[in-house]
Amino acid sequence: MRTWARGGVTRVLVLTEDGAFAARGQIAVPSPGHTAVVDQVETSPAHRRRGLGSLVMRALENAAVATGSSTGAPAATTGGQALYEALGRRTHGPLTSLVRDVSPQTRGA
Repeated sequence: MRTWARGGVTRVLVLTEDGAFAARGQIAVPSPGHTAVVDQVETSPAHRRRGLGSLVMRALENAAVATGSSTGAPAATTGGQALYEALGRRTHGPLTSLVRDVSPQTRGA
């Protein structure tokens, strides 16, 4: 497992012994005392059900606590929501993604 931080974002990467991707995740803490946002927690299909998602989450949560955050807001897919709930988190509401398509004509304006 490798962990690094830059610009308020801590990333965790878990590789197999031969260097293949196994799991990852990231957490952003804008400043001490603010809500940490968990994102992009993923486990390779070949490595699921082995505790790697929990391992990544513990590392991310430890990083958030070390930077002064006591509240977290994970962004999750349906599969991710199952992981977070298995770790004792509860859902407060759905996350909605908004996308704005910009036409080539308005990009330069």
